[in-house]
Amino acid sequence: MAKLTFKRLTSLSGISPTEWNALVEAGNPFMRYEFLAALEETGCTGKRSGWQPAFTAAFDGDKLVAVIPAYLRADSYGEYIFDWAWANAYEQAGLRYYPKVTVAAPFTPATGRRILSGGDDTCVRELVQNLEAAVHTGSSGIHFLCLTRAEQKLLSELGYLPRLTHQYHWLNRGFENFDDYLSRLRAHRRKEIRRERKKCAELGLDIVTLTGKEITEEHMRAMYTFYIQTYSRKWGSPYLNLECFLLLRQRMPGTLVLVLAREGGTWVAGSIAFRRDDKLFGRYWGAAAHYPYLHFELCFYRLIDFAIREKISLFEAGAQGEHKFQRGFTAMPVYSSHKLFHPQGAEAISAFLTRERKATARALRAYRATSPNKDEPAYLPEAESD
Repeated sequence: MAKLTFKRLTSLSGISPTEWNALVEAGNPFMRYEFLAALEETGCTGKRSGWQPAFTAAFDGDKLVAVIPAYLRADSYGEYIFDWAWANAYEQAGLRYYPKVTVAAPFTPATGRRILSGGDDTCVRELVQNLEAAVHTGSSGIHFLCLTRAEQKLLSELGYLPRLTHQYHWLNRGFENFDDYLSRLRAHRRKEIRRERKKCAELGLDIVTLTGKEITEEHMRAMYTFYIQTYSRKWGSPYLNLECFLLLRQRMPGTLVLVLAREGGTWVAGSIAFRRDDKLFGRYWGAAAHYPYLHFELCFYRLIDFAIREKISLFEAGAQGEHKFQRGFTAMPVYSSHKLFHPQGAEAISAFLTRERKATARALRAYRATSPNKDEPAYLPEAESD
């Protein structure tokens, strides 16, 4: 390989989608060019949003060979690995926490590689060092969110502080059908899920699971309406716009999975998920009115049924939500890495993260020990050793 050149990119414009996607590992839809470009082209990311691209890329001649999709942030909205307390502590100490740099899939708490290199890590250290040099004077630090365990280990060698949090993921243990899945749960949880599904069926709604070319613009417009209604009820601001929803349908038709409910001839609720290879990621849900138990049906049970039929190994249903654990989702470690440029700030956050890792590891062991799954594997707290 010839001597690499490193560049800072403020947009995906001019980058080859084929070269970019060749660097993304299997099962990671949210780092693919189509997803990130859809966010950028519709204004969900970019200069007028809270996610300003500040990518660091390595080129061999004109060919893209590695990239870190970093974003300059003026807040922490849409990250899901929460650091608001860190920002408050900085402010109280008279320090600036924002702007900061975040390396993540915007608005998406799904685990995947954050340093895109196509499996060739020969230039990764140099790539990270170039990112640090580019942003050191203009930000408080760099935060890699929901990255892989291997990446966290590498970044720890480069002085990054490891963080351990957790989510609830559904793991396919070779289930033949939904009843087989239920049979592996403890009796009281199995009974409760059957009761919930029965109550939902009594609503009399027509529920369909749609993929690929089955998904029309009408379906996406309906799904966007439900997405907006969820944010309205929570007094929040939606991160995505209608244009983004429609563009994702055009750019990623084989990735989208919709579960929609209809009453009479009208769509009344839905959930949207992304499927890539043998992984499924639940993202958004919403409903036009309150329908008891419909959330569980659209966001969990129908997608679990889909995952079993499609032989999908992993279903991540998003951040937080102990109700997932109660329905057979496994408590799983989630890794992040952080470098704070201010020495005293880094020291204080390092002490906090040491305590947090130990507490999270204890919680993961407790979840595994009390799981509704009869064959739940024990959690090995390897991350505590960092």
